[in-house]
Amino acid sequence: MIKILLCGVAGRMGREIISAAQDTDDITICAGVEVPEHTSIGNMISGIAVTDDITTVVENCDCVVDFTHHTATVSTLDRIKKYKKPFVTGTTGFTEQEQKTIQVISKRVPIFWAPNMSVGVNHMYRLIESSLGLLRDFDIEVIETHHRAKKDAPSGTAKRIAGIIKEKKPDTQFVYGREGHTGERNRQEVSIHSIRGGDVAGEHRVLFLGKGEFLELRHYATSRRCFAMGALNAVRYMVGKPPGLYTMQHLVT
Repeated sequence: MIKILLCGVAGRMGREIISAAQDTDDITICAGVEVPEHTSIGNMISGIAVTDDITTVVENCDCVVDFTHHTATVSTLDRIKKYKKPFVTGTTGFTEQEQKTIQVISKRVPIFWAPNMSVGVNHMYRLIESSLGLLRDFDIEVIETHHRAKKDAPSGTAKRIAGIIKEKKPDTQFVYGREGHTGERNRQEVSIHSIRGGDVAGEHRVLFLGKGEFLELRHYATSRRCFAMGALNAVRYMVGKPPGLYTMQHLVT
């Protein structure tokens, strides 16, 4: 039985992971972690004891799973790096410096980082990459939609899509929304639009617009369960792995 320590246990994704783990016969959640002064500290969530001190419970787990805030994730990694426990995070919004810190720590700790753990989204990345060749002369627009409580924009998935486009088209100039008299679109422009509202788990659309036609690639998450299942698959993959930085591309290849 694989024992998970879940950071962000009281959050939306934390509760979804609890539910998904309860449907497996090989994974259990041995403890949960939340920020100091959270109302769940010292209590139980679905039979899981919640603490604000990860160092008191980390030694008893096989893998740490983190869905929190980017500043909390980096702080947690720094505090527990000496234990060298596999670390799976789906947190988004990392700054460039935080990403560099994660890369440095991954030389000592096996870290799995994926801004989107959906198998469908990661297949969409491949479709985007292959489309960039055949549709090289098409204009590209990226539109992402999430629930009203999401704090970062664009989403981590939209940023990953932007990265794929940039790798194939290095002269790309990203625009984040449009307003006023913007003038005619130039050939290098790719615009990213962020929509926030309701309870949308996640939707990502990539439009390739040509003359007389356009192609749309769209992924819609009907619930957070797909992200939770991806996280559990990442846990299974990471247990026993040597230090390094791993992504969904390692998992789905």
